[in-house]
Amino acid sequence: MKILLVEDSRTSVLMVESLLKEDPDEDYQLVVAGSVEAAKARLVDDDFELILLDLTLPDSSGLATLDSILAVSKGTGIVVLTSTTDEKVGLAALQHGAQDFLIKDETYRKVLLRAVKYARQRAISEREVREAKELAEFATRSKSSFIANLSHELRTPLNAVIGFSELLLEGVVGELKGKQREYTEDIHKSGQYLHGLIGTVLDISKIEADRLELHDGKVNMHSLIDDVVERISGAYRNDKIVYVKQIEDSMPDVRADQTMMAQIVTNLVTNAVKYSPGGGTVTVEAKINGGGDMILRISDQGIGIPKDDLVKVMQPFERTEVCKEHHIDGTGLGLPLTKGLVEAHGGTLEIDSDIGVGTTVTVHLPPDRLSM
Repeated sequence: MKILLVEDSRTSVLMVESLLKEDPDEDYQLVVAGSVEAAKARLVDDDFELILLDLTLPDSSGLATLDSILAVSKGTGIVVLTSTTDEKVGLAALQHGAQDFLIKDETYRKVLLRAVKYARQRAISEREVREAKELAEFATRSKSSFIANLSHELRTPLNAVIGFSELLLEGVVGELKGKQREYTEDIHKSGQYLHGLIGTVLDISKIEADRLELHDGKVNMHSLIDDVVERISGAYRNDKIVYVKQIEDSMPDVRADQTMMAQIVTNLVTNAVKYSPGGGTVTVEAKINGGGDMILRISDQGIGIPKDDLVKVMQPFERTEVCKEHHIDGTGLGLPLTKGLVEAHGGTLEIDSDIGVGTTVTVHLPPDRLSM
């Protein structure tokens, strides 16, 4: 174990050397620096597993000594050595970033080796956590790259399937009759569905990799909600659903990505309709609360979500048993994507639901997203 001892007292240096030699289980390599500047030079040129640091040196004293070493320590654990009996200095050192502190008193000889071993184990643990984090980030980047490449490879032939099926439906090669038209419409519809699914998976991958790019502009919530509700009501043609829009008259424009905001509202309203097979009212509310947040709230009177599944439905590809029992189609990607898009705008998404009563999804966007 390679240790840097920053200490100007020859007596203290000899004591540390003798204490380290008493450990039969470890081979210590001790390097001594008698000042802050000498220690900084050592740290620039070499790597250490631990730093033992006296706070009182010829060219520095107190917490300033610790701060100087922390600046060049490259994350190496530091155990502060102090002659004072005032533990406040040691506690302050911990707050500044030291791993531990030792007071040079009658217990010094007993606790030094234990402190060194503990500091080393902690350093190893921190390194393992850091390496695991880096590995996870690498895996996420690799997954994102794979999904992006796969999406490109899938979209190229899929665009051809969609394009040629459209040409067939337009009668470019002659009129389609009966089963010909029915099958071609199925091909076209399935192609469009798969195209949308690929885009959704790619967006979620970008969110997980923190690579989602926002193109902010002014979004008029009145117009956006009107367009979404009109489009969805026309697409689903469910006469049992009553749409209620409650948009604050003085609602200012929102500084947001227009496409993403439309996707947020579309996903939430679509879910409200889709999970209301028995009909009822779908309410879309937009207002400014007392704290200056923009509140977007979509409520339905549908089948609801079990309380135990509220966390589960926020994970990609997760669906509840209630959905399966009601034979409601879906991929389990809508809510995770919507939550990611909201959080990319600095907002939050909350769900409140009761089985057989309905679901309410509330989106909060912070005041800095409003164009007052």
